[in-house]
Amino acid sequence: MAAPADATEVALRALRRRDLSRRELDLKLARAGVPQEERSQTVERLVEAGLVSDRRFAEERARILAIRGSGDAGIRADLRRHGVAREVVDEALEPLTPEAERAAEHFARRGGGAPALRYLSGRGFSREALEGLPAPDQLS
Repeated sequence: MAAPADATEVALRALRRRDLSRRELDLKLARAGVPQEERSQTVERLVEAGLVSDRRFAEERARILAIRGSGDAGIRADLRRHGVAREVVDEALEPLTPEAERAAEHFARRGGGAPALRYLSGRGFSREALEGLPAPDQLS
């Protein structure tokens, strides 16, 4: 059983690398063998200290995923997998460049055509965002 200082040490070591969601931090502490009650207390203390913030995590991760070519649905799914609440996810998506603009940018970057459309669809871009892109037969 890990002592409270050990749980905090494990958590701080994990947070040195990057921001984590509350759920991710809890999972890291669980893997380190920290009991449930101690994990909860440690995570709460770090949230109160401002070292853990699902909102900050979601905003930064959404921004990075958008830059890397993910659509809103892909970003939403990723953040939900990390345990971020729906309302926080919605707020994290608000400041991003509109999905249709990101789709057009990544479509052009990938050379256009059907393969680019399939790729973007697989990355979570909505049908509406992809409908405004040129059809493969219009790309000559």
